[in-house]
Amino acid sequence: MTENNRYHFLDSSRGIAAFIVLMAHTIKTFSPTFFQSSFSFLWDSEAAVLYFFILSGYVLTESIRTERLTPSSYFNFSAKRICRIYPAFLIVLILSFLLYPLFNSPVNGWLQEYWQKLPTSFDVIKQSILIARIPNEPAGRILPHDWTLSIEILISLALPILAWISKRSSWLVVVMTYVLVKTLPIDSFIFDFAIGVFISTKKDYLISVWKKMNLLGHGFIILFAIILTQISKLLPDYSGQIETFMIHSKSWGLGILLISLISSIRVQKFLTNKFLMLQGKISYSFYLVHLIIIGILFKWQPELSVISAFILCFSASFLLSVLLYNSVEKRWSQVGKKCFSGTKGQ
Repeated sequence: MTENNRYHFLDSSRGIAAFIVLMAHTIKTFSPTFFQSSFSFLWDSEAAVLYFFILSGYVLTESIRTERLTPSSYFNFSAKRICRIYPAFLIVLILSFLLYPLFNSPVNGWLQEYWQKLPTSFDVIKQSILIARIPNEPAGRILPHDWTLSIEILISLALPILAWISKRSSWLVVVMTYVLVKTLPIDSFIFDFAIGVFISTKKDYLISVWKKMNLLGHGFIILFAIILTQISKLLPDYSGQIETFMIHSKSWGLGILLISLISSIRVQKFLTNKFLMLQGKISYSFYLVHLIIIGILFKWQPELSVISAFILCFSASFLLSVLLYNSVEKRWSQVGKKCFSGTKGQ
């Protein structure tokens, strides 16, 4: 997918999801009581991360939907994903190691389970290998939130195969991943990627169905999707059974919301303003740096009000992400495109 025809509104939606993650972590750190309030659905970081995975499945499938699956195209696709994910991650990992004394050993709050052990250079080397997590538990890692990157890398390697299956039977890829998650010890997040793959494959049909509905129908569908994202909270006594059956109940609702997004010109126009598009472009770097910024601020100013903390964390994360995106992320993405031009996948 080239810069000229990429979906800027999807970038913006990814940026909003990254913003929600930062908001959730900031509130959880500086105002844990408010974090558990009835407004918590506004900063649902779990839903935001699941949306990352669904959107990756959709966008990556879109980028290779006209490509034939061959060893060469698979290699090029995988190489581009590595160029897209690894360089910025390694820079943030190394900088976090060097700055570790500024945020280590939090004395209270949910961050207390992280950053208690002084890492070594060898730890940095081990933790740089995302596809083999050593250690696996976030509590033992310099970047506790990098578990999502490991999932992104590993499932990206399987995505061309999922897309190939979906071309032949769009429903099969969903049913197959559902059965695999239920019967084999594989990561359940592959199901979220499969939802995105399915939406990409059935995009034209899904958009046509959406356009046949009236405004009331759209409202009902969106309300239903929102209810699905909160169904486990609405029915806490049955949350275990719901999640067992649906794998990730939020993902079903998020998938419907993604369908509404790709079908609604009005929403797309709203999302294609300059600030949201910039937030979308830097969203990966933003996600990488935000927790370290929160950790530094909390260690030195733990009594800061949640509003002040949020303003400072967002501003610092935004500015640092713009720098990281332009100096590292963007350049290495261009390197990937230039060196591995056999596929358009990003």
